Amino acid sequence: MEYKTRTLRIKVQLNDIVEIVPNKDWSEPDTLELARENVIAMKKAVDGKGRGLLSHTSNTYLSKEVLKCYSQAEIGEVATAMLTTSFGSKIVGNLFLKLLGKSKMGEGKRGKAPIRIFDVKNKNEAIEWLLECIKKNKAL
Repeated sequence: MEYKTRTLRIKVQLNDIVEIVPNKDWSEPDTLELARENVIAMKKAVDGKGRGLLSHTSNTYLSKEVLKCYSQAEIGEVATAMLTTSFGSKIVGNLFLKLLGKSKMGEGKRGKAPIRIFDVKNKNEAIEWLLECIKKNKAL
């Protein structure tokens, strides 16, 4: 199953991974309206099931209010793996997640579900990590 918003393509894979890819034709910053639209589509894709998010990061600017919308959204995923194309953004992102306590295992809600950042070259490692998180969630 696949969902599309103005800024994202969201594909539910058979292994319970929801892959989120930015629309290559979209180069404008996200607005709060767009973020809400994306959150609704991600919730539909997760559908209350024990699914993990594999999110390709975009190179567009995100305002503080848009970041807050995404960080507070309760999508229902068991874990999120974010793929980045820059080593520097991976380091800064991981530091940010650790400071917020968002990188620890939790209870399956956004804010409690673990989030890890991977280099896009390590996509297979990110998928393996997500599959392990999904497996642990099913065992609960």
